[in-house]
Amino acid sequence: MWIVIGVVLCVLLLIGMALVAKVTIHIHYDQKHWNIRILVFGICVHKRQFKQQSSIEHTSVEDIKQQLSNLFTDLQRIWNSIPYLLQITKSAELQQFRWHTTIGLSDAASVGTVVGLVWTVKGILNQVIRSNFRIRQPFDIQVQPIFQTSFFDTSFQCIVSIRPGKAMQAIISNARGR
Repeated sequence: MWIVIGVVLCVLLLIGMALVAKVTIHIHYDQKHWNIRILVFGICVHKRQFKQQSSIEHTSVEDIKQQLSNLFTDLQRIWNSIPYLLQITKSAELQQFRWHTTIGLSDAASVGTVVGLVWTVKGILNQVIRSNFRIRQPFDIQVQPIFQTSFFDTSFQCIVSIRPGKAMQAIISNARGR
């Protein structure tokens, strides 16, 4: 009987630790390579690296229609889960956000227009993130124009920490509110 009580206490202790643990997610993108690491108590529990496909292959119209249908379905799922995601992000802490972009075109006026457009998109995203996360340090957002040559490069780094217990609490409270 004492063994059963000991096992139950160990399981409850592990569940309690899992709920209060700080989960840190590192996302890094550079030169068409994505690196994602998930750390719990500072220990890497999951690591994923993949390369973005850059070549455009010849595909049939049916394949394109299927891909668009899948994209629409995924976007609809994301749209339906936005209230849950916003509740979770309110309890998340953004530790670092760095996004550098370099853009070049042969025409200086075109570079200026595109750089202005990129700054607008980054500015809107900056405000959305600031209103939905707790921020630990200032963002590092840059857009650098290059003239007389066609060039595009972007690098992105983000570190987010969240406590699973707070995320579960946010999801439950949002589900009760419906």
